[in-house]
Amino acid sequence: MERPRPSSPRLSSPQCSFGGDRSTRRSFLTRASAIATASALFAQVASADDSAQSETPVSIKVDRHRLMRCRLELEVKGNVKVPSDPVQSKKTKTALPVNSTASLDYEERLLSPEGTVEESEVVAAERFYHTASNLSVLNKTSVEHQLRESMRHVIVRREMLPEVVYSPEGYFRHDELSLLKIPVSSVAIDRLLPAQAVIKGDRYELDLESLRSVLNLSTLESGKVEAVVSAIDDGNVRFQIEGDVEGSVDGVSTRMRLLGKMTYDRSVKACTWLAMALHETREISRAEPGFDILAKVRLLRQPLEQPVRLPAEAHVVDFENPPPENRLFVELKSDHCQAAVMMDRRWRMISDDPGQCVMRMVEHDNSIAQCNLRKLTDLPAGKHLTLEAFEADVKRTLGNQLVQLVEADQGLSALGLRILRVVADGETQGVPVRWIMMHFSDDTGKRVHSTFTMAGQKVEDFAGCDAQFGDSLQFLSSGKGESESADPTAQASAEKQTSPIVAEPNDASLELSAPEAEIATKPPQSASDLK
Repeated sequence: MERPRPSSPRLSSPQCSFGGDRSTRRSFLTRASAIATASALFAQVASADDSAQSETPVSIKVDRHRLMRCRLELEVKGNVKVPSDPVQSKKTKTALPVNSTASLDYEERLLSPEGTVEESEVVAAERFYHTASNLSVLNKTSVEHQLRESMRHVIVRREMLPEVVYSPEGYFRHDELSLLKIPVSSVAIDRLLPAQAVIKGDRYELDLESLRSVLNLSTLESGKVEAVVSAIDDGNVRFQIEGDVEGSVDGVSTRMRLLGKMTYDRSVKACTWLAMALHETREISRAEPGFDILAKVRLLRQPLEQPVRLPAEAHVVDFENPPPENRLFVELKSDHCQAAVMMDRRWRMISDDPGQCVMRMVEHDNSIAQCNLRKLTDLPAGKHLTLEAFEADVKRTLGNQLVQLVEADQGLSALGLRILRVVADGETQGVPVRWIMMHFSDDTGKRVHSTFTMAGQKVEDFAGCDAQFGDSLQFLSSGKGESESADPTAQASAEKQTSPIVAEPNDASLELSAPEAEIATKPPQSASDLK
């Protein structure tokens, strides 16, 4: 409030002085003293009002908005830990520098089983990605990934963590799944807020289960993360977060140091902004390299009154059953072998070299089987290898390791390729081993050979994956890197998605309030470093 300004005393003439008129001087001093006293009293009252307001507890009530627009920016710097031999060992041999940025802009609709109470944890969501792109520089090699238009409508299931993402219309590639695998879940972010009313300076400890959900970890064994109320005004309550946790992702141990800030919007009644720096060290797994990185996440959320690109009607999820297995296949492509297959997500491409490509089936960091795929010399058009000749080749290859041929058969795949298949049991250094060898060819003479290898006790876990491999393998067009037959569901989905996109969120709203430090060389030491 603007204070009243004292009026100037009326002087009898320009030559008049205070010393020449004692009554005038006395009157002025009296009035000045009264004004000063009033000003001091006003300041004390205002200070008391501010103090009372800061001491008044603010209720943190969360309204579950079923439809939100989210914008996430991710910066990663650090080192990727590569094993000396990815096929044979997990021992670190080389640390390669990595620098990566990702941008995701999506609508998110929360989904819950019928009859669920409002306070229960959200176990599913439906998203449409307006933007999903990533640019990475690994050991001076740049790689750019972008989510295909046909794969932008996705379902997220969170009954078990890490969350499972799948498309109702198509099938992801592993690079697309990695792009959508973000370190902070927008579905669970409100779980970072306190359950009780707060005043400035209040401190509380985040429970491990909430952190596990927000960080999308399989397990969280130990750690301590605290949040403090840093500021309160009429519109927002601001928090700072700091702590350490240890857990695992799909059986691989990981350690994190967290420093962050978040904003609770008192009108929206939800967390609408989060900035967090995570220093994460993850061990090498049998499917993926390890890393020691510093990631900076910035997440902005705002409620939507109606969907923009999401379907008007929410996707129907069968909460009585796990995510549908027929939607969880992933495309594995070998450029050197000029072939691609659709397998379940336990299968990963380990290497793709001119000699052969190696795929591995891994579950909870336990290796189940390995597939070696290699391209063979083309035969003249119309010529095919016989089953008898293939059996003889298998016997010659296995040599003294072979104990018996279990079965041999031939036929046509679902895509019209001719398949020869031989199953053999044997021993390697006294350990029972099963091999499944397959030969694929078409009428033009193209050929590839695959060998599945697994320990004898893993045969049941393998569960006939060679059948899926055989029916889905297709040759790629030379030089194009694309399958000869496009997925019809992808084309249909792309044709449907023609409605205009709303204006992008203001990028400035995602920026932190001060120039950002290079976190790879100067990691934040406290939440105040994230200004």
